[in-house]
Amino acid sequence: MPAMTASPPPPITPKVRPSWWWFVLGGGLLVAAVISGIGLFVWTLSGFMSTDVTLDADGTSHAVEVGTDGDRMLWFDERYDDPTCRIVDTATGDPVAGLRSPTGDFRRSTGGEEWVGAALFEPGSGRLDVTCTGSGTVPVQVEIGPAPSLGSFGLGLVLTIAVPLVLGGLGLVVLLVTGILWSTRATTRR
Repeated sequence: MPAMTASPPPPITPKVRPSWWWFVLGGGLLVAAVISGIGLFVWTLSGFMSTDVTLDADGTSHAVEVGTDGDRMLWFDERYDDPTCRIVDTATGDPVAGLRSPTGDFRRSTGGEEWVGAALFEPGSGRLDVTCTGSGTVPVQVEIGPAPSLGSFGLGLVLTIAVPLVLGGLGLVVLLVTGILWSTRATTRR
């Protein structure tokens, strides 16, 4: 029986440090978290800030076009008593159905003025004849815009928090792991 000899173990090759692009990836994810947070915050608030049309509450008829993608809200300057408005769908000649008070207190500030959401309505065809009459001698303006939706607002808030949190968390993990591997592994010579 021949004698068995032990062969030497294979040489241990040092593990290579991670490439520099892993640091760039982690930093890029952090930047994407900040940008997405800002963008989603602006998108979330856009429902409150959008306006289809601004008109004077002067008692004359105004032909306007508004979006038909959901209910619309009449916004009045809060310094004045609520103007009274009559809205007619010009496609049918009928008054707009569903002019109703909002279920909450909607307020916004644009152009240095405070606005109050006073009435909701279904826009019908979107081609409307709007006649609003204000009280007093001071000219009053009325804005018509998309009605804020609690569903889209809630979704916007969740996304505004979740997306940057996930992207930022991934970025931090990539930077942390890459930094640890960078500092614990030897450089290789070529």
